[in-house]
Amino acid sequence: MTAYRPKDYRTKASILAERRVLAFCDRKRVLGLGGGPLRVHLKIVNLNIEPFENVDLVGDAHQLPLPSGSFDAVHCEAVFEHLDHPETAAAEMFRVMKPGAIAYVCTPFMQGFHGYPSHFQNFTHVGHRKLFERAGFVVLEDGVCVGPAWTLASVVAVFISEYSPKPLRWPLRATWSMLANVFVRPLDHWLNKRENAYVLASTTYVLLSKPT
Repeated sequence: MTAYRPKDYRTKASILAERRVLAFCDRKRVLGLGGGPLRVHLKIVNLNIEPFENVDLVGDAHQLPLPSGSFDAVHCEAVFEHLDHPETAAAEMFRVMKPGAIAYVCTPFMQGFHGYPSHFQNFTHVGHRKLFERAGFVVLEDGVCVGPAWTLASVVAVFISEYSPKPLRWPLRATWSMLANVFVRPLDHWLNKRENAYVLASTTYVLLSKPT
């Protein structure tokens, strides 16, 4: 059982790629790299740097406290932008996966500075592919996860929160939130189908395999 996501504006391809990995949870060992406080599947093993809610293992993605070849799949969402050495983390992910194991990774591209412990980089779909190819993975798919309309809605929301005059901030945020939810974000159902959706994608994804 996967977590419910209201108003899901992800691309169909990215949803199917994630489901392909999470389907292993019922019969195999799946690592949620950076998982928590959300548990995307009841049986996923979440690892994070802090003991947040729904975290099963505490550890650093740059030096995973796990045996080599111990997981059948990996799910990793909104994590690699927070890693100061993503190449090391990709190599560690490769190490702990069994030969033939698969992984789903989703990372921001067009998003503002955010997060814990810091925010070091974002990834285009091309950058994503190259990062994991260098680590030894076979890239089965890569592309847009969340599209350009979500980028527009989010960037304007952050602009209002960070730079608008304080007396106007709350009414502007409330107004933009309503407009974005009704008129802007739903455009991704159409924009995500365009070949150039990657140009302003909010997030990109890769589906990976460790060679046998």
